[in-house]
Amino acid sequence: MKLKLHELQKPVTLSLSESDGWFCAVFEGLKLKTEGPLSLHLVLTKEKEDIFFEGHLQAKLILNCSRCAEDAPYVFNEFFYPVFTHGQDPSIKDAELSKDELDITYFKEDELDMGDVIREQIELMLPLQPLCSSACQGICPQCGQNLNIKSCACKKDDVYSPFQVLKDFRVIKDTKKKRRK
Repeated sequence: MKLKLHELQKPVTLSLSESDGWFCAVFEGLKLKTEGPLSLHLVLTKEKEDIFFEGHLQAKLILNCSRCAEDAPYVFNEFFYPVFTHGQDPSIKDAELSKDELDITYFKEDELDMGDVIREQIELMLPLQPLCSSACQGICPQCGQNLNIKSCACKKDDVYSPFQVLKDFRVIKDTKKKRRK
């Protein structure tokens, strides 16, 4: 869905659900499994050369647990507020950006692809390492057994550490005291 910016004169409200083919295509492009209803509520406002988004996304997702690779249900109930401004990106090398500046995106054309905007916001809000539960034990690195289901009899190897050579290190104290004359 392309948004023609010159046509945006007053605030626009969009409510999308899984019945909208375009919205489902955005999720398919992310290769996310959904469970249950999807809904997106957007309010777009234009002030001078800036486009302000107020978005609320609700979805039930099935992610892969980063420890055991089982399904990890994730309830997505997120708000997002990106700002788009017309013009050149004043890219300054090694400049520290404020929190407000991180949400500003620059664009050149008179069109804004809403699919890209929504896709980017979803990717930013997904957990980096989804877990099926906080107590997930993962899988055994030797036999591949899911340790949440059953423990295995594999010998646990000591993890190599460069400090292992120091475990037998002993400090010998000098018991003789030097006298000053």
